[in-house]
Formats: sequence, C-alpha cells, structure tokens
Amino acid sequence: MSELTRDTFPVLQGKGEGIYKAKGSKFVAYAGPLVFGKKTESEARAKEFLEAVRKAHHSARHVVYAWQLGEGEHRFTDDGEPAGSSGAPTHGALRSRDLHYSIVAVVRYFGGVKLGVGGLIEAYRAAAGEACDNAGSAPRTLEVGVTVSFNPALTGHVMMVGKNGGARIVAERYEREFVLDWTVAAGSRVGLEAAFEGVHGVTVVRPKT
Repeated sequence: MSELTRDTFPVLQGKGEGIYKAKGSKFVAYAGPLVFGKKTESEARAKEFLEAVRKAHHSARHVVYAWQLGEGEHRFTDDGEPAGSSGAPTHGALRSRDLHYSIVAVVRYFGGVKLGVGGLIEAYRAAAGEACDNAGSAPRTLEVGVTVSFNPALTGHVMMVGKNGGARIVAERYEREFVLDWTVAAGSRVGLEAAFEGVHGVTVVRPKT
C-alpha cells in the first residue's frame, strides 16, 4: 500500500436523485455512497447499484455512470453516447465536488431530437450534479493500522506516543511481547511509526511482503 498524505475525503451521505429535461429527452440521475476505504467492496456495491438502476429503467436507451474512490481512482462510461459527451461530465459532477467513494448514474430517455455533444454534456452534468447535491455529503477520515510490540515495562511510553499521534487502540494481545494494534489517520501513519521506533525497545510490526 502506498503512503498516503491525504486522509480526509468528502463522501455522499445517502442516496439522491436529479432530473434534467431538454428537447423531449429526460435525464434521471441517481447518486449514492460506496464502501469508504474499501476498493473491492466499493466495486461490488457499484455493480449492485447499477444493476438496480438498469432494472428500474429497463427501457431506457442509455445508463451512463461514474464512480470515484480515493485519489486518482475512478471509472466512467459513455454507454453508447458520443465519446466525451456523458461519462466525463457525469464524473465531473463527482470531481468538481471532490466526492470520493461515491457513484452516480444517469438514465437517458431519448426524446427524438438530437442534443449535440454540447447539449449532452450540459444535461448529464446537470442531472448528475443535482443528484449529488440532493444526497448531501460530509467528510470522512481514512484510517490505517499500526502494530507495535514491546516489553510491558514500556507500556506508559507507548501509550503516550499513541495518544500524541492521534491513534486509538483496537486490539491487544500477549505473544512473546505485549502487542498493541492501533488505528490512525492514514496521513499520520508515517509520523506515528517513526515516533514509536524512537522509543528504545519498541518494534513496529509490518506485514510481510
């Protein structure tokens, strides 16, 4: 896992809907949260989300979607619309609001009059944006684990370092030494590990690669 410097991300609070109409065409958008901090689970949730939208709108001509996870992780599709006319502006609704671990899908019912690429961009962007705004958002902090082992005599020092680093204990056990599992904001992990290693006799236990 790469070292993260950013750990707080705005995320959709719940489900939201948006509607945009132009020249007889109707664009219905749905937005919702994925699984914060979990890529595999988010992809599975996105698949379920899209299946539900397609089932509810089985006669629709296009179902365009976009989702965004952490920094730089996103996916979108034009679903048969002209290249760049729908998927990108739908994703832009998430990107412009800095929304992560979130998905938005836009269903289009064709009204018989072509809108042109510019008209499609506006329609998909507007519908997706309204759905995101109606869902509401709030910041969430991504946390990662840090495990340390040490002689019980050093417990006071270890607890102080963890508290000063903004970490909290999630599990403890005794193996050959006392072992504590902490969770901390992703952006603070490197500093916390360095602080623990600065205490003589404390070992940061890293996963084997």
